[in-house]
Amino acid sequence: MRSRPNFLALGLTTLVASGFCCLLSWPTLAQEKLLSVDWSNAEIRNFVRDRATNPPASVGGDQETKLSRLRLPVLGFDTPPALVTNAFGVGERPRLARKIIMDENQPVWYQMIDRYGDLTITVEADLRVQHEFPDSYKVYGPGGQGVSVEPQISVFDDRSEEGMEGAIAEYTAYKYPQIPYKVTIECTRRNKEHCRDIAVIAKDRDLLKLLSARPPQ
Repeated sequence: MRSRPNFLALGLTTLVASGFCCLLSWPTLAQEKLLSVDWSNAEIRNFVRDRATNPPASVGGDQETKLSRLRLPVLGFDTPPALVTNAFGVGERPRLARKIIMDENQPVWYQMIDRYGDLTITVEADLRVQHEFPDSYKVYGPGGQGVSVEPQISVFDDRSEEGMEGAIAEYTAYKYPQIPYKVTIECTRRNKEHCRDIAVIAKDRDLLKLLSARPPQ
């Protein structure tokens, strides 16, 4: 006769192991190194000065309250990129559905997910250090410091990924001065040609604007 597993023992073992992992992770989290933010950046200063009279059109209410808790400048698209209009046609563009993901207890990163029907654009940034850069490292993008080099746009589709039906375009711009802002555009099979339109995506980069910035008091 097959013996039945001791679920109580298993539960206790899992609980102990989980608690041990937590004990290990908390010191690491507390000592986690964060990227510094150049709150003196002219773009940020101008945004803070003008926010009361010229607030972002695409952010308000609960979204603004949520973004105001973040400890880093928030970039996003305040108006629909041309790629979206091209994908659906004039007058046929789906209404924007925006979702903001962040950690209320550690507000040093965010994901802003904009959905237009079956086309998705995500902007994300994270102050937690992922890579170490030397002091001489040159950053790029509007508002950055160092040499002016445009972010490289990468495209992944069935030409590069076997079995992929749609397409993904992505690029990363570094600002204020070395915060990585990653933009990912996801197209379905129906509109994947627009994710391949690098010229339009490059122009749409200029629409990436500050939507929130709360310098520490």
